[in-house]
Amino acid sequence: MNKREKNLAKMRKRNMRLYPIYKTLSWDYLFFYTINFLFLTQVKHISAANVVLVDAFYAIFGIIAQIPAAIIINFCGRKKSIIIANFINCLYMLVIIFSRYFTDLILAEILSSLAFAIKQSAEPSLLNESIPRATFKDKIFAKINEKGLSGYYIINSITMLLSGWFFEINPYIPIILSLTVNILVTLMSKGFIEPVQKKKQSIKEFSIRKNIKDLEDSLKFILKSERLKSLLLFAAIFNGMIVTLINCETSLLEEMKLSSAAIGIIAAVFGLLAGITTRKQEFFNSKFKNKSLAVIGITVGISTILAGILAMFTDQWRWIIIIVVIALSVRSLFKGIFYNLEEKYCRNFANEEIDAKIYISRDFVVSIASAIAGVYASFLLERISSAWTMVVFGISNLILIIIALVYMKSRIGLKPEEYSEEERKYDELKDIK
Repeated sequence: MNKREKNLAKMRKRNMRLYPIYKTLSWDYLFFYTINFLFLTQVKHISAANVVLVDAFYAIFGIIAQIPAAIIINFCGRKKSIIIANFINCLYMLVIIFSRYFTDLILAEILSSLAFAIKQSAEPSLLNESIPRATFKDKIFAKINEKGLSGYYIINSITMLLSGWFFEINPYIPIILSLTVNILVTLMSKGFIEPVQKKKQSIKEFSIRKNIKDLEDSLKFILKSERLKSLLLFAAIFNGMIVTLINCETSLLEEMKLSSAAIGIIAAVFGLLAGITTRKQEFFNSKFKNKSLAVIGITVGISTILAGILAMFTDQWRWIIIIVVIALSVRSLFKGIFYNLEEKYCRNFANEEIDAKIYISRDFVVSIASAIAGVYASFLLERISSAWTMVVFGISNLILIIIALVYMKSRIGLKPEEYSEEERKYDELKDIK
């Protein structure tokens, strides 16, 4: 083994060891979700409908952010892009803390959308390029990814529990703790080693036009791929649904007159469930195979409708709240499995030339779907109760999921040799027997 190979092996080991620890703390904001809804409605006095609308703005900005994200990743590389993204997240938290007006929250969402546009493409791409080329690479990727993802859900469940209590002491405490974690994550991300060494470019040498052209070429390939189009269609619908449901569920729990501490405990239990089930994604996928996404999508859609219907009767029978919470927990049971399967499926047949661009394309269509879902949910919340919103929103999404599954039926879940040469154009493993 020569010096270059030794350095490459060292880089891979370091990145693969650090990645699950990093993802545990950085996959999303800790000490924040659920409590952010209460913070914005109770401290900043923004209506529930407008909070959901803010999420729609995030999704809209997420669409626009994909182009600068792609340029930043291409120019700075994966490691530096991740550092930049985490620093932007620190700025996001500062804007939330000092915000006074609705327009301040829009600025915050611009920052957050750019940060996550970079993170959601650069992070899985860094892991993908850090794993040695082998026939079992997808299993290694999924194993490392699930370790970090399940760790996040478990840690997040603890922080959610603490956030509910801290919020009652002082509503700013959870937000400040979230900022602290983001600062730690920014420092931690400096520990990665860039997995794809490219010729250094000066700003003068860097061509935005060329990078946009490269992105256009990649998008043309993705649009020709029936497998990727099917996967991105389902990802868009399902992601848009579960992201929007986070605030709708909190609004529903508030409507049922639960305290912030109780909501924090429920959110903590949901996070713990997600952490446990994420570790079971390999078992789940081996059991249901190419029906995995169908089982996830239909089950979450039905449980959302059921939660909304049952919530209408909690004033008469308070014990029904328990069943509503169980129905809401289904989203948490499946979301970790879904996110891991989604990233695993996206990286199939992908090398360093295309993998980050596939993730960018995924985030692009997911942002469009999330924007539409957010505006739709906000429209519903302005006019009907949270319970009825869950029912109508759940039925709408269930119909869309079924349409997507019908389209996907003959396009996803085939054996590698059953896909065309064009589909496997960027497959680094196609020559390995």
